[in-house]
Amino acid sequence: MNGKAETLHQMQDAFNSQPLMTSRELEEFYLNTAAARTGDRYSDFVENFALQLEDCQEVYLHKLFIGHPGCGKTTELYQLLQRVKKADFFACIGRCDLELDLVDIAYTDVLFFLLDLLIRTASELGMELDENLVEEIYAYWEEEIEMTEVVSSQAQIEAQSSAKAGLPGLLELMAQIKGVIKNSSDSRTQIRRRIIPKSSELIRKIEEVIENISFQCEKKNMKKIPLVILDGLDRVPLDRAKKIFRDNGSAFRALPVHLVTTFPIALTYTQEYSDILNYFPNPSKLPMIKLRNWKQGYYEAGYEEGKNTMRQIIAKRAELSLFEADALEELIDKTGGYIRDLFRCISNAAIRAQRRGAPAISKEDVTVVLNELESDINSRYSDVDIPELKKIYEGEKFLSSSESITRLLQACAVLEYNGKRWCDLHPLVEKWLKECNKL
Repeated sequence: MNGKAETLHQMQDAFNSQPLMTSRELEEFYLNTAAARTGDRYSDFVENFALQLEDCQEVYLHKLFIGHPGCGKTTELYQLLQRVKKADFFACIGRCDLELDLVDIAYTDVLFFLLDLLIRTASELGMELDENLVEEIYAYWEEEIEMTEVVSSQAQIEAQSSAKAGLPGLLELMAQIKGVIKNSSDSRTQIRRRIIPKSSELIRKIEEVIENISFQCEKKNMKKIPLVILDGLDRVPLDRAKKIFRDNGSAFRALPVHLVTTFPIALTYTQEYSDILNYFPNPSKLPMIKLRNWKQGYYEAGYEEGKNTMRQIIAKRAELSLFEADALEELIDKTGGYIRDLFRCISNAAIRAQRRGAPAISKEDVTVVLNELESDINSRYSDVDIPELKKIYEGEKFLSSSESITRLLQACAVLEYNGKRWCDLHPLVEKWLKECNKL
């Protein structure tokens, strides 16, 4: 992102869907939204978890980071990364959504990805990993690839001479394997057939790498326990997520490292969630920015903090003169504190305003793009879910586990606020159901 939008032509860059990742982007555009999300200014995930990390000298923290896709989790994780690096942590972040096939994913894929992430980060920091360990890991993966004929031909991985071994050779080999795991279904399956029965050996190699990195950290006067951040696993289908986090959660719990991973919010409304918390205690949530505050059975009158926060987010990215006043208010009101939906509508409205030759987004532009979003959201659920939606509308905001709620959360037709299982209808779902006389 180059800078704040001063014309409609700059709105696409300013309101793109990419998270803030660089230190410059975070410094210019990041806004602490904890108070508007949770009602407590001291519930900031980044600062609270950073303090936990600094206080833990011997304890390993394994944390789930939960929220709707597009609510701002990735930006928060990059803010955490920058924060802990300044505190002399070995810290790395991996985008599982970009580098793994989330539709067909197994826990061993995640373990391999974590191993690769640790080794690459150590290499980037100039750490000298134990040569024998590097050779053992190289031999382990080379053997698995050579034993899998299809993988060998597809990835064009050939036996390499000892002169090409060492850390550079290992990094090259693992990059090839990572490409196979992501892009080749048949080869991915064959690798798993060989790796899963002896996954304990893979876990031991990861533990040895972590111990080696911890030793190097102490030599460099860095914090002893590394931090690994895995982003994107909140988008894994629920059946796959259950296998990763519940059936194989012990594999991650055993690692001597601080670990933060995103997690599907819909899975928190299932019976399996309590089992998963045995491996990942003390989860953190990033709820939506609430535009209405539900208190003791009623919406609090005069509550404006959420709307003001949304205006501040927009003002960091664009001149507010690019919006007519009523257009800006409508955008905020009808997107329900959901940043992804807000940015999508702003981008589309800016294009329509340009087509009209206008200098600013009008109420008419906003109405058109909101209608498009409304149609999209209301196509994600079926009539069988309407009774559940009606109950929420009528006041049952604190929800219990059900298949219907799980579907509605996945569809973002129902949004979670406050981080305490307080949910509400997406404003455009509420609007549509009222127009259809279903509420």
